[in-house]
Amino acid sequence: MKKLRKKIILGVIASVTAVFALTVLLIYLSMMWSAAQRADSLTALIADHNGKLPAFSEFINSEQNEKLRLYRYNEESPYRLRYFTVFYDENNEISKVDIEHIAAVNENAAAQLAETVREYDKSVGYHDDYRFRCSDSGKAVIMLDNSDDLADVGMVTLIITLISVFFIIMITIVFYFLSRIIVKPFEENQRMQKQFITDASHELKTPLAIISANAEVLAYKTGENEWIDNITTQVDRVSGLVNELLTLNRLEEVEEISGIEALDLSELIKHTCESFTEVFRNKKVTLTKDLESNLMYNGNPSQLERLISVLIENASKYASDNGEVKIILNKDLRYTYLTVFNTCEIDPKTDYTHLFDRFYRPDASRTSATGGHGIGLSIAKRIVILHGGTIEAVPSENGLFFYIKLSNKLKIK
Repeated sequence: MKKLRKKIILGVIASVTAVFALTVLLIYLSMMWSAAQRADSLTALIADHNGKLPAFSEFINSEQNEKLRLYRYNEESPYRLRYFTVFYDENNEISKVDIEHIAAVNENAAAQLAETVREYDKSVGYHDDYRFRCSDSGKAVIMLDNSDDLADVGMVTLIITLISVFFIIMITIVFYFLSRIIVKPFEENQRMQKQFITDASHELKTPLAIISANAEVLAYKTGENEWIDNITTQVDRVSGLVNELLTLNRLEEVEEISGIEALDLSELIKHTCESFTEVFRNKKVTLTKDLESNLMYNGNPSQLERLISVLIENASKYASDNGEVKIILNKDLRYTYLTVFNTCEIDPKTDYTHLFDRFYRPDASRTSATGGHGIGLSIAKRIVILHGGTIEAVPSENGLFFYIKLSNKLKIK
């Protein structure tokens, strides 16, 4: 449940952050667009009036009046706005530099700025804090100091960003405490499921033991027969299933792995393979091992032995006759990699990601006739997760690959 709660909190934080970030971005872009539109309107006005801003009184009762008010043009604008105009003659030589309405640049600087923006090959745009316009005739360059508007955009964006960060932090804190209430029903449901499995398994053990004992008595009194053999076989099978369910249940109750020791994983695989030698021989299956020698790994020995046993047992059961089982083991700085392959018929319609689900059998060939209970791979997946790794089943043309990745960061406790 800790992982579920963590995922929920991270999901909420990511969603809220994305919404606020998108909101800030849209506000910033809209303000930049508005500032650019206002500046373009003013530079167009300057271009239409021979490089000068006209008095606002000229537009009273005109159609352009409302548009100018929209871009905050009023009686004070000709005295408040800072701009300069550079004029060119027919030979594209500078004929005049008008810096009457700006004090930040001299004639030489204004001329250099005009030459720079003409190289942009754009009629309007930004150069630093200046919004420029090259007249349609190419005879004038108007540059409006737009630093105040840009500073306003920056300040508003900063304020909105800080407010967004504040709300994200507050939402995170609030949701951190609410998440306990949210996951509580899931936690209770999971606890009840695990308790049910444990109770049911223990309740089944007693009648199974009685049935097994009675079968032995019958066999002793009446002699062996197919009916008694069938009873014994099914009792053993159900007993195995109960034990595997209890094993999986115990593993799922563990949040952090314990009992970590340093062990030679290469030797553990070799030793486990020896237990299946007769199975491989009967099915005429070739076993190939490509193991990095003396590969040391920090992990839980009993769990890793169970993991390897499950994978090799699975490969031995479903490997095609006269086929091949191949085991590869190697490592790098971060992970230890174990690959188990067995030849078999692959159904293209089967989703092999469900192989790790409890009791899952992808096709008719994977029935109880092959042995097993459909729990082994679920146990294997849980062991891999406890060791900070991943496991996946990948079909190929000739068979099925199991790719296991185990973390090398586990420390001996």
